[in-house]
Amino acid sequence: MSKTYLFKPVTQHDELQKAVDLQIDIWGNEIVTALAQLVAAIHNGGCVIGAYDGDRMIGFVYGFPGITDINAKPHLVSHMMAVDPEYRNQGIGESLKRRQREWAIDKGFEKITWTFDPLEIKNGYLNMTKLGGYVRTYYVSYYGIMQDKINKGMPTDRFLLEWDLLSAPVVHVGMKKEKYRNIKDYPLALEFSIQDSLPVSGDIVQRDEEKVLLIPVPKDIQKLKNHSFRLAFDWRMKIRNTIQKLFSDGYVLVAAIPSDDVGYYVLDKEEQ
Repeated sequence: MSKTYLFKPVTQHDELQKAVDLQIDIWGNEIVTALAQLVAAIHNGGCVIGAYDGDRMIGFVYGFPGITDINAKPHLVSHMMAVDPEYRNQGIGESLKRRQREWAIDKGFEKITWTFDPLEIKNGYLNMTKLGGYVRTYYVSYYGIMQDKINKGMPTDRFLLEWDLLSAPVVHVGMKKEKYRNIKDYPLALEFSIQDSLPVSGDIVQRDEEKVLLIPVPKDIQKLKNHSFRLAFDWRMKIRNTIQKLFSDGYVLVAAIPSDDVGYYVLDKEEQ
C-alpha cells in the first residue's frame, strides 16, 4: 500500500457501529451482523479488527470461535470482512486477514476458516494464492435465498476456506504463486468459450489420471450477471457440478490464477 493505515482491535460500541454501517453501505440491509452480535462475540472469544484512515473506518474483519465435524479442534471462524469501495485494491483486505492471523495465533488458534463465493475469483486469489489457504468443502446454497444487491437471484453456494496458520504456504508468502505460475502446463476440467466478449461455460471434461487440473471462472461475475444472468447462472451450476465431483475424487483446491479472458482455479490431488 502506498499509504499507511491503522489496524487495531475494535471493542467500543460507537466504533462497532461503524462496522455495522459499513456493512449496510456495501450489501444493503439484508446482510448485517448486528451490533449486539459483535459485542457478544467479542466478550466470548471473538474479535473485530478495524482498518482506519484517520478516524474513518475503511474496513473490518470479524471472527468468533467455532467447532465443526470438519475441524473438530477449536478454530476461529472469520465470518465477515468488508472494505470501503473507495479503498479497495490497496491490499487492505489482505492486511486485515494477516492481523487477524496474528491475533488468532496469540490466542492459541492454529486454524481460521471462512466461506466465499466460488464465482468470486478475486477472493479466491487472495484467500489461496496470496494468503495460502485451501478448499476441500463445497456448500450448496449455504445461506439459502438472499435478496441483497450482490447475491440476489443466485444460489448462495460457498467454498469453505481453511487457513492453517503455521503451514508453509501461509508462512512463506508467494509460495503458491510461484509453484502454479505456468497454468499452460495443466489441462482444463471444464471447457469454456468467449462469445461476444463474454465467457460462456462449456462441457465438463472427464480426467482421471491428471495430478493438477484447472477450472475456468469469469473474471468479474457481477459484471457478467448484469450482461446476462443466464450465463452467470450456468457458470454457477457447471462449477458446482465440476468441483463437487473433483472433491469426491480426492482433489483439493489450492490456488486461483488470474488470466486474460477468465481466471483459473487450481486443483491438486497431492497438495493441501
